[in-house]
Amino acid sequence: MEYNTQRPNLLLSEYGRGMQKMVDKVVEVEDRDLRSKLSVSLMNVMINLNPGIKDLDNYQQKLWDHMHIMSDFKLDIDGPFPKPIPELIHQKPEPIPYNNVRIKFRFYGRNLQYMVDRATRVENEEVKQSFINMIASFMTNSSRNWNNENLTPEVITDHLKILSKDRLHLNSEDLNIHVEKDFKRPKGHFKSNTNNNNRNNKFRNNNNNKNRNRGKDTRF
Repeated sequence: MEYNTQRPNLLLSEYGRGMQKMVDKVVEVEDRDLRSKLSVSLMNVMINLNPGIKDLDNYQQKLWDHMHIMSDFKLDIDGPFPKPIPELIHQKPEPIPYNNVRIKFRFYGRNLQYMVDRATRVENEEVKQSFINMIASFMTNSSRNWNNENLTPEVITDHLKILSKDRLHLNSEDLNIHVEKDFKRPKGHFKSNTNNNNRNNKFRNNNNNKNRNRGKDTRF
């Protein structure tokens, strides 16, 4: 018996070992024209194995690239697309740069820091004040809805000065904060818990009644 651990590794496991063996057989065919015709048949088999791939753009080129990868780039045929370059296929993506700069008030989020930095660069005073009022409204409503905390305009002003590194010269009296209505949970939010509690209480009452009846003599 031959185990998979004793077989060569699959280069593209999603197509299965049967498809891998067919590709290996086509690579060994000496006639180039026959090899090219058999490759077209193999591509049709790959489409039947994954018919949803037709919804992708340039799906035929992707299938031909997969066939070359499965052959370890040994497949020499007259294909409709150029043979992929192994170095580009196995090239690792560039690392994603993460912003490790710590923010002063984490509960506001990093996007608020970006908004404050943008507000410091606005030259039009009227537009800047409107932008600051929008930021202050966001800070107030977020604290009320998620932290259950009502921030005063003085606190908002202090936080904005700190976030802007004192580049925003503000007065709490100048802020026009729009406060949304009180945050209400949707109706029925605790309905399932209430029903469960009612069922549990009913179950306990039935058990208590049974236990009391067991101690009584019901022969008379």
